[in-house]
Amino acid sequence: MQEYLKPIGYLLIATIILCSGCGSESNTTAIAPVAPTIEADITRYEKRLIEVGTQTVAEHIAQLKEDYPAFSDIYFHQILSIPDKDEILPGEVEHMITDTGYQKLLVDVAQEYYEFDTVAAEISQTLENYQEIFDVAETPNVYTFVSGFTYQCFLFDDLDREGIGLGLDMFLGADFPYEKINPSNPAFSAYLTRFYDREHIAKKVAEVLVEDKLPPPSRSDFLSLMIWGGKKLYIMDQLLDFKEDHVVIEYTPEQLRWCRENEVQIWDFFFEKDLFYETDLRKFNKLVGPAPTTPGMPPESPGRTANYIGWQIIRAYVDRHPETTIADLIQLTDAQLILDESRYKPSR
Repeated sequence: MQEYLKPIGYLLIATIILCSGCGSESNTTAIAPVAPTIEADITRYEKRLIEVGTQTVAEHIAQLKEDYPAFSDIYFHQILSIPDKDEILPGEVEHMITDTGYQKLLVDVAQEYYEFDTVAAEISQTLENYQEIFDVAETPNVYTFVSGFTYQCFLFDDLDREGIGLGLDMFLGADFPYEKINPSNPAFSAYLTRFYDREHIAKKVAEVLVEDKLPPPSRSDFLSLMIWGGKKLYIMDQLLDFKEDHVVIEYTPEQLRWCRENEVQIWDFFFEKDLFYETDLRKFNKLVGPAPTTPGMPPESPGRTANYIGWQIIRAYVDRHPETTIADLIQLTDAQLILDESRYKPSR
């Protein structure tokens, strides 16, 4: 493999992947078609960056800053960490865009996303659903970029509206050798990078939008984090009504099937370990956070099984309280009340 531009700082995937679940078959939702009535405003910034043309690099950067002021500032000074000095910026940018590793990475991105219409349609559908559910006046602007494996997806203030940054070099597919970029970085672990593909781009977009709207739980006990993870997945599912559940939760289809077939055993495991009011994160971190599997369960189990159960609890709650809106759900912060009123029982 040719040498790539080295990662700049630590990998920041702007979303903590609290995947939750695999509901029972009766709880799965029908898949809607991708037929957006709006077209997302998507700027292929990685292409614009190298289109210097007859301008000097300094003139080209000035034009980018004029056309895309907020994102350009973030890209040059936060993502690339280039000092905000006129005498430094052009030289650093020219060095980067002429680097053979960066050029190779651009080729990989260009080949993977030569056909971008499908991805654009899924982003548009996600943002249309977001606009409808959250009653926002305008959908976010979207900027794709290449950073050298440092950022995947993030939300920012794009002047008069929201903006979303999308690092396409972090969506090059399961076969891309991410583990060789930085073997010591857990973000490049195989159980995570197998989802760094085009199928999960809209999912990442939905995730950063939901995390911005859904405040973290005020309590850090197991039950509160499980219900919060369930709410997050439930809302994401509304934005991603055209995606299968295993994409929403970021599981393989086999992992999702395992959860559905072992829901009772998962629930019983939480009781046996007396976890519901536990506050020591070390005892349940892999049940709510990224992990290749769940300790104490069979090796074929996925991590984050608590979020799976949380998703089913929220589904059960909404089934019993169909008048509940997304805004209502966000305002409901009493995890015990949600559990009690859901009357959740694992599928047998």
